[in-house]
Amino acid sequence: METYGDFGTFSFYYSHQITSGEGGMVVCHNREDYELLYSLRAHGWSRSPFSYKKIAKKYPKLDPRFIFTKMGFNLRPTDIQAAIGFNQFKRLSYFSKQRSLNRKIIIEKLKKSKKWNNQFTFIEIPEKINPSWFSLVIVVDDKYANKKKKFINFLTKKNIETRPIISENFINQPATKLFKLNSKREKFQNADKIEKNGFFIGLKTEKISQFKLKYLVENLLKISEI
Repeated sequence: METYGDFGTFSFYYSHQITSGEGGMVVCHNREDYELLYSLRAHGWSRSPFSYKKIAKKYPKLDPRFIFTKMGFNLRPTDIQAAIGFNQFKRLSYFSKQRSLNRKIIIEKLKKSKKWNNQFTFIEIPEKINPSWFSLVIVVDDKYANKKKKFINFLTKKNIETRPIISENFINQPATKLFKLNSKREKFQNADKIEKNGFFIGLKTEKISQFKLKYLVENLLKISEI
């Protein structure tokens, strides 16, 4: 497995690859970074099994059980969350395989329909890449882009949940003003198109039934009738 950077982050939000209900995980390469993370997750509390004695010796006047060396957060998972997440690791390969299969089935069903007229495009998988999908990303063709909001409302009424593609073009989010991002007011045309034309639907970790597949495809293809 190829990696890059000093840290890696994983989300355990309930709709992602695996879940512990909420929260996530950070991985690192060395002990020094591990100790930093171990402290930051608990209010800056220095409790690492590797540095406990060293920290206690450095601050002899303080109770060694409660030494805070830096500002931190309360990001400790509960035992219940840890148990759920650990158990889901055992099924990660199955989840990934099933979601990829559902994605393939839905796209094939859409393209084989008599009503298919390239209403949507989908992410093309680059060679030697094996993505782990948790959603089906859909980009509406330009000729239907102005209908997208109405179309999303239609799907919602049909009990088909959709989501924007994460934050869409994040530069357009109000939070960016807090940090004065994009002070040069650059344009990000691809991100803007994803915001205007894109949305996604979730992929289940069990095989989609023929009834649900038919229902989903029929309603997705009604975009040209709205």
